[in-house]
Amino acid sequence: MDESLATALSAIEDLDKRILKVAEAMIGAHGGDMYGVDLLANAAMNRSLALSSGFRTLIAAQNLLCAGALLRLQIDTALRFSAAFLVEKPHEFAIAVLGGTPVNKLRDMSGKLLTDGYLRKRLAEVAPWVDRVYQRTSGFVHLSDVHYFATVDEVHNDRRITFKIGAKDKRIPESHYAEAAEAFAESMRVLLQFLEGWVFTKDNPELVERMRHYRTQE
Repeated sequence: MDESLATALSAIEDLDKRILKVAEAMIGAHGGDMYGVDLLANAAMNRSLALSSGFRTLIAAQNLLCAGALLRLQIDTALRFSAAFLVEKPHEFAIAVLGGTPVNKLRDMSGKLLTDGYLRKRLAEVAPWVDRVYQRTSGFVHLSDVHYFATVDEVHNDRRITFKIGAKDKRIPESHYAEAAEAFAESMRVLLQFLEGWVFTKDNPELVERMRHYRTQE
């Protein structure tokens, strides 16, 4: 296995452990009280760990078409959890989402709809790579040119084309797997920034409120 790929996959496993530590800290924060954002965070963490497991399995199976789709879903996890930090009432937002209301039907504190495009723009403020990777991996989710070119095995000099039909990739450089794994790890790190931010907020509400007050006075 390529060294950069092995490093990225090892990083993903370490991030899995970090998510579990955040979950433990969140449960015990502020005397064990439970809030709406806790429930949304639970969903985000559980989904992230499930996607991580599936992603690593698919990379090992040399199935980049499906692994790429899971990368896109992991970015979606970070996008939608980050939305809770853009709204006036995060707990009400979380309950609405968990009750089935689409995120893109809700608004941030300035009145803007929380569309994927808007969430990507805001998340890019802390993770500039998000929009580019989101766009590229959307091709894995929707039937597209990505899926056609994955079937092309060889183009011959006499203009014949040999196609590949099957689950396992052919002629995919290992660097492509490493790039996908590195992006997956980055998407987990971004999600963790918001998860850890929520745990701090939950456990230090008075401090956070004072910080917010000082900012509004500047």
